Amino acid sequence: MENPSKGPGASFIEGEHPSDPTAVWAILMGWLVAAREQITEDQARDAVTWVSDSLGINHDDLVQAAGFIGHPDAPNLTLNEGIEHYGGNPITFTLYMVMLCGGLVATVGDADPDWLKQFDLTA
Repeated sequence: MENPSKGPGASFIEGEHPSDPTAVWAILMGWLVAAREQITEDQARDAVTWVSDSLGINHDDLVQAAGFIGHPDAPNLTLNEGIEHYGGNPITFTLYMVMLCGGLVATVGDADPDWLKQFDLTA
């Protein structure tokens, strides 16, 4: 994916009922950081490799966001640094977080999207 910000996810903040990007980030980051506490470094690597191989996403670009899941080669970035790495576009960074969630579901969660629900934030 040459420019993920041009993909279908770019519409999540447009249209009649735009989503709150802060809420989306909170959910995604909550899932990723909580998953990091339960997975191994090898599982983090497997998730990144799965996304890269399955979706044709540049492996190095994925690793930049994979610190949230404990990938050993990922830099320790803040949210703002992550956004800056992806050209200052928060949508692009958000798409990488979504792809990492998908990679975790595929490789650790036995392809069951409900696997992520265990990491939902509680009220």
